Amino acid sequence: MPDAASEAASAPVRMRPTAGRRNPADAAQLGLELITSAPAVAAVMVAPGSPEAEHAQRIKTAVDELQAGNLEAAGAILEPMLAARAEDFETLHAGAVLRLRLGRFSEALELMQKAVTKNPGDAQAQQNLGAMLARQGRLEEAATYFTRAIAIDPRNVSAQTNLGLIYQSRGQIEAATACYKKAIAVDPGMAEGHSRLAAALKDVGDLPGAIASARRALELRPNYPEALGNLIHYLQHVCDWRDLPALEAKLDQLTGPALMRGTKSGETPLLSIVRSADPVRNLRVARAASKDLLASMASLNMHFPHDRRRGPRKKLTIGYLSGDFRNHPVAHLVRGLFQRHDRSRFRVIGYSYGPDDGSVYRSHIAASCDLFVDLRSTGTAAGARRIYEDGVDILIEITGYVAGHRLDIPALRPAPLQVSWLGFPGSTGAGFFDYAIVDQTVLPQSQATSFSERLIWMPHSYQINDSGQAISAKTFRRADFHLPENGFVFCCFNNTYKIEPKMFDLWMRLLKAVPGSVLWLLRSNAQAEENLKREAVARGVAPERLLFDGKLPKDQHLARLALADLALDTLIYNGHTTSSDALWAGVPVVGFSGTHFANRVSASLLTNLGLQELIAHNLERYEALVLELVRDPARLRGIRRTLAERRMRWPLFDTDRFVRNLEAALIGIWNLHEANKPPSPIVVADRDPMESAPFAPIPPAS
Repeated sequence: MPDAASEAASAPVRMRPTAGRRNPADAAQLGLELITSAPAVAAVMVAPGSPEAEHAQRIKTAVDELQAGNLEAAGAILEPMLAARAEDFETLHAGAVLRLRLGRFSEALELMQKAVTKNPGDAQAQQNLGAMLARQGRLEEAATYFTRAIAIDPRNVSAQTNLGLIYQSRGQIEAATACYKKAIAVDPGMAEGHSRLAAALKDVGDLPGAIASARRALELRPNYPEALGNLIHYLQHVCDWRDLPALEAKLDQLTGPALMRGTKSGETPLLSIVRSADPVRNLRVARAASKDLLASMASLNMHFPHDRRRGPRKKLTIGYLSGDFRNHPVAHLVRGLFQRHDRSRFRVIGYSYGPDDGSVYRSHIAASCDLFVDLRSTGTAAGARRIYEDGVDILIEITGYVAGHRLDIPALRPAPLQVSWLGFPGSTGAGFFDYAIVDQTVLPQSQATSFSERLIWMPHSYQINDSGQAISAKTFRRADFHLPENGFVFCCFNNTYKIEPKMFDLWMRLLKAVPGSVLWLLRSNAQAEENLKREAVARGVAPERLLFDGKLPKDQHLARLALADLALDTLIYNGHTTSSDALWAGVPVVGFSGTHFANRVSASLLTNLGLQELIAHNLERYEALVLELVRDPARLRGIRRTLAERRMRWPLFDTDRFVRNLEAALIGIWNLHEANKPPSPIVVADRDPMESAPFAPIPPAS
């Protein structure tokens, strides 16, 4: 095949568009992997040997170098051209991509905006400008440019995929799926399109479709870490463990070098916590993700002056930022918080970026705040500016690194103090959070270095609970759920992705050791039910001994929980709200206490009911403890009585007490800030201990 120079020697040149090599690592924002590509070379007719022909050849060479990753070589060509031909579209376009690859985002954006102005009919420039804007969280503007790119060239698969990502971030899954399918129809070999389609199908509950699409993405690009990480998580959801050891080993192989460099690896912080109980590794993954996010936000060049707001004030303004102010486990925990804040000392604002589901949780939280702001359609800069202009002194983020997060907003530092709490059981690894709220069980002081944030140790559990949470008066019988009238009922209503083979092995041994017993599980998806039954048979347990039930309204779910004899905990990622639900319903939980925050939560809950006897620190003790309780009905009945007596008197479900201690912490960190001292660890003492408290309050830090 002749190169461009030999063609130019014999005939007028018509430069063909260069195929873009999409690089999902070029941009990442709001959990989106935004696909950018090198610029296409415009199709122009020039005379051979003319200055324009020479210019076109140099642009093509520079683009080829960009696509090959040879940034120095590309720069040697483009930098003189940018100086000499600063108004030329091709030069601006290629120069913008070069600046982007070099991490000089502000310059890249400025050049791309000029390029689009010079040639608004170029689809690839429109797409690339949209991708840059999306990286800054300017999703509405980005969508406009993606739409223009598609109108110019319906075969622009990058624009189709990126527009789908924006639809997906808005919860418009049907529109997102349509975009991905259009992109795949144009380019069936587009791995990114199949991977994004997989994510959309997972969002609508089509897990078989999601798994098939993720596998197809990996067939097309075997070393695609994002697709591989997603496939692993989808398989966890359906409890299909057959390929997981090999897939996880490959993910570690692909992501290990990036983590050693401190760069984003393709594995999400949530997946890291779900599959690994190594807090050092968890921190590396989160820190790399936060570093990448912060680099994206730096291009907005936004700085909020906080020093001018120093000084004494009658009230502190506390902002709570979350995507979960709805019928969601986080809202179940925090519903009673906002109304209990001392309004003589605190002004409370809720910032919601999640859906308005019309639930009682949503309406109760909104009514309990002094101001409730919906940020769903608000971009990063506008969202941060709103928080700053509302005068928030302390911003508390309570969602963390889960799908659809908006950590882009706190990354801009709209509040002088920022705190991570509750929704994500680990460190965010983010320098833009000053503090994280923990307790001495989930994070002992000896492991403080596994968090990048300074720590606020609560005197009891870090987890708030709602003491006003209703339990339905409806009378349920075991027969209503096909449970055995006299057989022992184990239950675990955790999400299926928390169930893993080692703990499932143990559960099956328990069923074999306890004749007539059953394991009562959450019906999450049909595939998980089928796979768990298959795994039970492989371990010598009849599949009918696994019973599955779907979701009920929360008060009814709590009422049915009381039918169980004992709740079983999960291994790498404990029950959190699930465990506190069981305890609130009066069902003892055998908790597993492990090596990182996510699998010490049940231990924290049990400790704050004075039920440390139900905590196991290894699997051997866990199995033995369960069997001891099954074989000693009197002891188990005694624990249930103790739980019933302590539920309303001990710290775990004392919402008023938690809020008082939280307010003491907030005032403490604000006083440090006002004294011009850097964020420092805080150990909160319970100033009003109950007579029946399970242990003496921790003395305040000196």
